Amino acid sequence: MSITFHMATPNFAFEARDVDISQPLSAADVAQLRKGWLDAGGVLFLRKQDITPDQHIDFSRHFGNVYDQGPVNNPALAGYYLEGYPQIFQVTNKKLADGRPVGREDAGTYWHSDASWQPEPPTGSLLYARELPSTGGDTIFANMYQAYETLSEPMKKMLEGLEAQHTLLSAVLQTSYAKEYVGKLDQAQSKNAVHPVIKTHPETGRKLLFVNPGFTSHIIGLPRDESKAILDYLFAHSTKPDNVYRHVWQLGDLLMWDNRSVMHYAVPNYKAFGIRYMHRTTIKGIPQ
Repeated sequence: MSITFHMATPNFAFEARDVDISQPLSAADVAQLRKGWLDAGGVLFLRKQDITPDQHIDFSRHFGNVYDQGPVNNPALAGYYLEGYPQIFQVTNKKLADGRPVGREDAGTYWHSDASWQPEPPTGSLLYARELPSTGGDTIFANMYQAYETLSEPMKKMLEGLEAQHTLLSAVLQTSYAKEYVGKLDQAQSKNAVHPVIKTHPETGRKLLFVNPGFTSHIIGLPRDESKAILDYLFAHSTKPDNVYRHVWQLGDLLMWDNRSVMHYAVPNYKAFGIRYMHRTTIKGIPQ
């Protein structure tokens, strides 16, 4: 297989071409795709894939350990997994005949890094487009390497060594998570972790900014007003147009993102234009 990579935007997000992941991949193919994913800043996509759920899961295993109902940590969402495939989460505005949702409709409709409130957040996710509206439903990604690298040197020095609190409660108070935690704010508050504001990627060795509006509540050791001012600046800086890639989905797209180096935002502007039905696997760790 002769894989080629094409930049979707300067220095961020690559399209891998001449790849059919319904067919077995050699070790060399996998190594090339993994290198392309890391070189792309953590966003890699493949067009015109025609894969089964089993093939989706098998491909995901090349890049990490696949979660089995793990990512949500919320029993209320257990029914949103594809029947017979607890590794595949359904993200969709589809409804059953009785009006119940097929999957999680408003997943990710805010800037975030998946489950950064966990001590060891997921490595990444692989999202596959099975049905799309006539317009809308894009996903936007922010390059957190570039967000760090384009900070001023005094700002970098100030942030070095600082840590921030990440909590699910932050998302519950401001996003679609609210309806899932009515009367259970204590549960959301208990899901929290502390991470460095500036991290070093374990595979690339590059420094990156690791804060996000969805889950980062405050910088530890700073007065709340100072913390808020700094975080608001970092959030705005990270999502400047020069730091982002907007993916316009096509049927059969499989897109994988590195949760360690990007934030993402699912744009919820499509509901009047049809069904958006996606399959998502989530990975953790690095395959040995």
